Amino acid sequence: MKIKSLTIYCSASDNLKQEMYVMAKETAEIISNYNIKVIYGGGNVGLMGEIARRLISLKKEVIGIIPKFLVKKEKKNLNLTNLKIVTSMTNRKDQLFKLGDAFLILPGGTGTLEEVIEVLSWKMLKLHNKPIIFLNFNNYWSPLLKQFDKIVDNKFGNKNLQKQFVVIENPKQLKKIFNSWIK
Repeated sequence: MKIKSLTIYCSASDNLKQEMYVMAKETAEIISNYNIKVIYGGGNVGLMGEIARRLISLKKEVIGIIPKFLVKKEKKNLNLTNLKIVTSMTNRKDQLFKLGDAFLILPGGTGTLEEVIEVLSWKMLKLHNKPIIFLNFNNYWSPLLKQFDKIVDNKFGNKNLQKQFVVIENPKQLKKIFNSWIK
């Protein structure tokens, strides 16, 4: 499987524990060792800002997609390879989906959760077959992953749900996944 672009969904909050920013920076540094461009929400705040700033400093291609109404709030990143200002969140999500060959989900809030559920639902409906990776740093996504088990156990979804994504615990585990994409 040839993956040339990676859409990253993650937090836009600047009020996180320092360990979250360290994890985001490490994630960016690992990605920088591969010929993969990053697509993300276009902001300069939170984990998304940390990843973008680090990748830019390493001279990597980063494409940001930001809706006009969030330009001031998320402090659009002017140093991006390509910054697309769109008219709505729907347009943003559409571009994030279309431009990414795979999805990496870092800790985030309701916006991240919405994006994750959408790409996962679409994969279950066979609208795409793009890889989905949960970076379950410090067990952040464990309650959601348990909910997926509950969905299957109670017959609200089929047993293939857990086969639609990969869960890793730390950024270093991305290396094995990325190396498999090169082959």
